[in-house]
Parts: sequence; C-alpha cells; structure tokens
Amino acid sequence: MKKFFLLFLSATIYINAQTVQKVEVVKNDNQINELFNELGSNELKVDLLDLIANTSFDITYEKIKDPYSSYGASVYINLSDDNSSVNWADLFSITPFYRFYFFNKKDFGGAGFFAEVFSKFSSMRYDVEYYNFNPNPDQPGIDYWTVEEEKSFNIALGAGIGQKWVNKKGWTFEINFGVGRYLTNNEGESMPGRNVTSLRPEASIRGGFGIGKRF
Repeated sequence: MKKFFLLFLSATIYINAQTVQKVEVVKNDNQINELFNELGSNELKVDLLDLIANTSFDITYEKIKDPYSSYGASVYINLSDDNSSVNWADLFSITPFYRFYFFNKKDFGGAGFFAEVFSKFSSMRYDVEYYNFNPNPDQPGIDYWTVEEEKSFNIALGAGIGQKWVNKKGWTFEINFGVGRYLTNNEGESMPGRNVTSLRPEASIRGGFGIGKRF
C-alpha cells in the first residue's frame, strides 16, 4: 500500500509539472506611468560620435511628454579650427524635433523604437568652385580655376528613426539616423565666361550615438 501511494504521488507531481505553463507578466498602462514618473520626464544626452570623431559638441535636451511621445532640440557646435580638408562643414546648428515612441509593455516609456520629424537651422561653411574661361575661342585667353570659401545660413526639414534603451537608474543610450533636405538655394550664379559650382550638400544628415541621463 505504501509503495502504491508513493507511486501515485510521484505520478501526480509529474503530471502537474507537465501542465505548468509559462506566465508572462505584462505591465498595464498604470504601471508604465508609475515607472515613467519615477525616472522623470527630462533628459540630457551627448553624442559620442561627434565628440570623438568630428571634434565637435552635440548636446540634446528631450522632454518626455508622455510614455508615447516627446519633443526637444539638439545644439551642435563645431570645435575644430581647421575644416580645410572637407568641402563643407556645419559651424553651428539648432535642430528641434518631435518623436513618437513604439515600445513593448516592459519598457519605461519614452524608450524603444521611435520615429521623429525635425527641422534644422544651421550656419555652414562650404567651398564654391569658379571656373573662368574665354567664351570667344578666336581671341586669346587664359582659363583658370579657383576655389573660395563661403558661409551661409541654412534651413532643412527631415525625418528619422532610432532606438533608445533606458535602465532603472535613468541612464539612456540611443542610436538614430535621419535625412533632411535644405530649403535654401544651393545653386551658384553663372556669368558669361564663368561657371560656378557650389559644393554645399542638398541633404542634411542627422544621426549618432548618444548617452544621457533622465531626471
């Protein structure tokens, strides 16, 4: 009888173990909002790629409006004294943006995959090529080519995507990439006997690797 009871008990435990299902705890909106409020709705971050590779400083302030959206602005300052090796370079820019977050319920809000729209107001230096030639081949003349540096204020509109991670202490890491188009004119003014080519880009690239803190 004792052996039969032990055998029955073992069989019962085995059957129950086979029928146990994995239970996944999904946070509801109230729990997400609580975690969101604990971390804070303000965030400051610095772009590591610009700081290391481009000798520039790019800092971003982001206001987390709610767990699903945010807005803010990035300020870029070029710290390099020598930009002669490139055809163009941003000297200073302000980039306001608005983001929409799409995240899993386990996140804290204001994190995960996002899409954004942005505008960019920038001061830029770029090269302009002047090719001077003799328009009348019957008369003697000398063709020559020169490059001059120009500066201008530019406005661009664009959109981008990215991914953000947030830990329980409020530290964030972000990667993002976006493309915009300048609205201001990019064509040089041609004159008789001269061709003008502006090397200022038509597109504005936004992206990088940012590390920050939410408070």
